[in-house]
This record gives sequence, C-alpha cells and structure tokens, in this order.
Amino acid sequence: MRTLAGQAWFDDPAVGAIYDLLDGAEGKARIVGGAVRNALIGMPVADIDFATVHRPESVMKRARKAGFKAIPTGIEHGTITIVAEGRPFEVTSLRRDVETDGRRAVVAFTEDWAE
Repeated sequence: MRTLAGQAWFDDPAVGAIYDLLDGAEGKARIVGGAVRNALIGMPVADIDFATVHRPESVMKRARKAGFKAIPTGIEHGTITIVAEGRPFEVTSLRRDVETDGRRAVVAFTEDWAE
C-alpha cells in the first residue's frame, strides 16, 4: 500500500500551514480529491484541495489571520480559495444537500465526515 508521507507536496510549507490553520492534526481537516488519487497511483500532484469541518466564514477568518488571501470562490456551497505562497488551495466545508434540482443545491453544513 502506498503512503502519502515523504512526498514533496506533502511536506510543502504552504500545505502544512493550511493544514495547521484548519486544525488538521485534530482531525478537523483532510487533504482530498485529485491530490490523494494522483499520489496513490504514482502520478504528479498538481493541485491540493482540503475538506474541513469548519464553516466557510471561519475558514476565511483563519486564513486571513494567518496572513493568507481568502477568496469566497463558492461560499454559498462552502468553498473558499486560500492563496498561500502565490498558489491557490481550495478548501470546502463538509456539507450535505438539503434540496437540489439536479444543477443547483441548497446545502447545510455539517461536521460529520460520513454524511
């Protein structure tokens, strides 16, 4: 089984700083999506996304307090872009669809990773 530890992107200071500001060590944030997939299949990792239990407004506040630019990319659906060291990192709050018409969804934020 492959591991993510020891890969250059995993030890990137910007990735670590965002992970820390999201309380990743406390289980409140995870690296998700294509970065994980590509790392596991041995392909280059181009972009890194995070999921977190923190709500979008909290993510923005934490990012700005840490000195990063925070952009409300899709704040109504829980997505914030944090710019760290000149690079964008998407952070999406855990959510569930309350109502959807197949294209647009009304979401409710949650802290449940299984939901």
